[in-house]
Amino acid sequence: MRTIVLFLTLASFQLAAQQDPAAKEILDRVAEKTKSVQSIQADFSLIVVDHKEDNKNTSTGSIIIKGDKYRVSSAGATVYFDGKTMWTYVQGDNEVTITEPGSQDDNFLSNPVRIFTLYDRDFKYQYRGMTTIEGVEMHEIDLFPKNLNQPYSRIKVFIEKNTEQLSIISSLGKDGIDYSIFLKNFITDKAFADDTFTFLPAKNKKVTVIDMRGL
Repeated sequence: MRTIVLFLTLASFQLAAQQDPAAKEILDRVAEKTKSVQSIQADFSLIVVDHKEDNKNTSTGSIIIKGDKYRVSSAGATVYFDGKTMWTYVQGDNEVTITEPGSQDDNFLSNPVRIFTLYDRDFKYQYRGMTTIEGVEMHEIDLFPKNLNQPYSRIKVFIEKNTEQLSIISSLGKDGIDYSIFLKNFITDKAFADDTFTFLPAKNKKVTVIDMRGL
């Protein structure tokens, strides 16, 4: 019954959310601004709310983006992606898992770089208006996936009015688990060598390598 209710709720959102010109204008501006810089560096807080278990977890970290490459560092783990290969290194276990994300992984939840390259292709969007969060005026926009098989029913983005920087991304999971990313301390156009986004097992002593490529 719960699955049916979720499906019907999502379907009603899909009917309501067309390609809102007001939302598109803002998203286009932010996308162009993002693409115009050589790199983006920011700190983030990740809040995970599990409504079924009634608990909330918070973690912090940093992200560096350069073109299609990125590196995400958080407590206990670092993810490297050079545009083709992904390394997930868990410090406590001294273990790295190597994968090559395919086209099926080409979405926001698996690749944070994609939020401003896939919105026009993979989502319907709707402008919700202005809101104020911690004294900062922000545009609030809802993104509804066209593919109903996604694990989330909706993504909410909050964009600062004055700077037109992406400030908050929240995904509402169909499994009752919501993820919210709060971005701050932006630095743009800092020079990063390509090996910033590559994990080299040979430089990490006794690391256990789990190579999932081709499986």
